[in-house]
Amino acid sequence: MKPKNPIAKSKSAGKTDGIENSLLRCEVNANSGEWIKPNSCEKFHITADAKLPEISFEFKTDSPPPYILEWSIRWIVQSCPQKKNKPRYKPKHAKTYTAHGNQNLTEKKWIANLNNQILGGELTVNIKAGDDKFRRTVFILGTEPGKVLVSAYLDSTPDSDLAELVKKIFKQETNFTHYYSDEMPLVSFDNGYGLGQATNPTPDYEQVWNWKKHTDGILSIIKSKRTLAKKYISQNHSTYTQEQLDLETLAYYNGANYHYHIWDAKTQNWVVNTNIICEPKESNKGWDTAKEENKDKTLDELRKNKKSKPIYTGRCYAEHIKNAQ
Repeated sequence: MKPKNPIAKSKSAGKTDGIENSLLRCEVNANSGEWIKPNSCEKFHITADAKLPEISFEFKTDSPPPYILEWSIRWIVQSCPQKKNKPRYKPKHAKTYTAHGNQNLTEKKWIANLNNQILGGELTVNIKAGDDKFRRTVFILGTEPGKVLVSAYLDSTPDSDLAELVKKIFKQETNFTHYYSDEMPLVSFDNGYGLGQATNPTPDYEQVWNWKKHTDGILSIIKSKRTLAKKYISQNHSTYTQEQLDLETLAYYNGANYHYHIWDAKTQNWVVNTNIICEPKESNKGWDTAKEENKDKTLDELRKNKKSKPIYTGRCYAEHIKNAQ
């Protein structure tokens, strides 16, 4: 599907990232003024360790300072196909991330500082120097951190048990991948972002591009889900294992419309919720056998029966992660 909102669209567009219908389209003629650096439409990369690259803007003018600088950066959200090196497409809810800033310069150069944030996308700098006006656009892309760096970052956090759960989520969701093959963040068809496919709450601009901030956000979410899971599984003054708590936490992470465990009044224990039959081929898909149309049916029968509508639940998400370990 052809993206409807390229960053810039022009017959005279200059450089792209080499992928057909890419988001990265730089309109060379939109640049103005005499620049020493950077080159028009030049690409820069956030480091694997999540640091902003040094982007030095330097221009020529006979006008004295101060020079008025304004910068803006944006990234139009587009979803990724499952196969690499394919064009992105419009997600369910279109969104554009933006940020901007300004300052007065006393020199004819500026090292990019985006409000001390690690952001990616199309960065445009406008400078006014007396009667002279300057405009330059460059692109900031990402560098994949990889499993080793991400795991080491998680290991440095104080909550080791939560860190292990987040590792399982990252493995399940993206196999420890934060960026697509076009070096921009992964986005699912339903607006799930990055390593943990964060959806709710919607991550902010930096949490989308900075994998460390993204990881911090997922840790915060899983911590809140752990609280909910503990409250649920502590009912009836019951005892529970660490594994039971972890599975219930994972169920909450994906939306606990069905719990992994239910209370068995007869044995006075938590038992696996067998009312749900999960689809092994999909991470959170299953069927509620308490519903009349699903009763006494095998998995194969549920797949073939048009009346048996599947559900998408954290109950199956947790089971899928458990079976994948």
